[in-house]
Amino acid sequence: MDFINQAFDQIERALRIALAVLLAPLALAVGASSSVMQTHGQGAIVAERRDYVFDNDRLLLGAYNNGLSEHYAILPALAKEAGLGFLVSWVADNEDFLDKCQEAGIGVIAKGYNGNPSFMSLPAADARWMELTAETYKKHPALWGDDFVDEPFTPHFKDLAKYVDHYNTLDTGRMFYINLLPIHDEDDSAIPFWMKVLFPLTSYSSDKFDSYRRHIGEYIKSIDNGHISVDHYPYRVDGTSSNWLNNLDMLAEACRDTNRDLWVITQAAGNEVHHVDGTNQRYCDKKSDQLQQGYACMAFGARAIVYACFQDGWWDAESHMLTAAGEPTATYYAVQAANAEFAPFAKKYGEYRWRGAYTVNGMKVAGAYFGVLSNGLPKEERLPVSTSDGLLIGCFDAKAGVGKAYVIVNMNELLEERTAACTVTFPQGKTVTVYGGGETTVHESGGAVRFTLAPGDGRFVTVE
Repeated sequence: MDFINQAFDQIERALRIALAVLLAPLALAVGASSSVMQTHGQGAIVAERRDYVFDNDRLLLGAYNNGLSEHYAILPALAKEAGLGFLVSWVADNEDFLDKCQEAGIGVIAKGYNGNPSFMSLPAADARWMELTAETYKKHPALWGDDFVDEPFTPHFKDLAKYVDHYNTLDTGRMFYINLLPIHDEDDSAIPFWMKVLFPLTSYSSDKFDSYRRHIGEYIKSIDNGHISVDHYPYRVDGTSSNWLNNLDMLAEACRDTNRDLWVITQAAGNEVHHVDGTNQRYCDKKSDQLQQGYACMAFGARAIVYACFQDGWWDAESHMLTAAGEPTATYYAVQAANAEFAPFAKKYGEYRWRGAYTVNGMKVAGAYFGVLSNGLPKEERLPVSTSDGLLIGCFDAKAGVGKAYVIVNMNELLEERTAACTVTFPQGKTVTVYGGGETTVHESGGAVRFTLAPGDGRFVTVE
């Protein structure tokens, strides 16, 4: 049965890609687009850039901790050893936990610490959050911000905006953290029947894609917040989620065009032992699992990677980074190994601004609905690439000066464990610096550079 299901999945994917290629000219002619800003960006708020108590001009590495066990005292040191800089965690009134995080140099985005209630359970008229003042707000030195709401639906945004605006008036230097749902269908799609007939099996006829574009559009129109965060857990027992990269693509575009940072909660856990039909998430306990997620997020300009889960969570307990008893798991060491490769260029990465991302050999790229993204550069601005493998390439401009940067990711399906080989041609006379794989390599005069990327691996490349 699994073999038959996989065969049908492959046939459907091939049909989707073929139809996308055939129907692309017609889609452009009628104005159909997967772009959030083109379809729902009118009236979006350009977010005010705020200074926080932490440095958000770099790649941030953190983890999501859904609760605090009796072993909470050991968490900060273990987070530090894993290469993490912060935790998004339940705290409530546990000052001892915050003290230990401060001692270890770990920041905390806290749920419950400042009395923030669950927004999802509040009536619109509830005033408890609005009663918080600059005097009553608790500013622990380890506190980076407050985790106020997880996965609100579109109708919540108007009321949520009131709380965000009030929080910002307190001028605490902390982040009002909101995490959004990944791509989903809220039954508010407005795709006409004729488009579903003309564009079958493409994003142009997908209610889920249309609904999510509306979801993001309403968020950026309603809420003046300096980030957009999402949790998308891409790795299933039978392969990579088919809309993972499209989800990041939509959010990255909204962030780029409204002056926000993209934060992504990634998969560092799973429920493989309970799978019945092969559709649930598998364990992510290999270095390649964490490398591919991290580099894919960076290819869309993500400023923060937040691994879920650190200890407490909703997955199999032994699949988290730490067991319930506080023992590191294979997932912990996979995250630690990935972070060791990301950390050397984390600050340099922050010197660049995301422009767009595109796929190479899209039919072989795992996680893209039909191998194509909405925010790729024009063909003439893309790097010449020679390869037979599926790649994701993110493109950046220097914030100061005229430099450029790229993130190149092996996006072959991880379950196939395929190394990607490619030759990328950079402008002659430029200094090309390649970060990743545990080393930094400099090519003084540009030109053709050969990359051999292990399964899930990637590189961050600057051209100056």
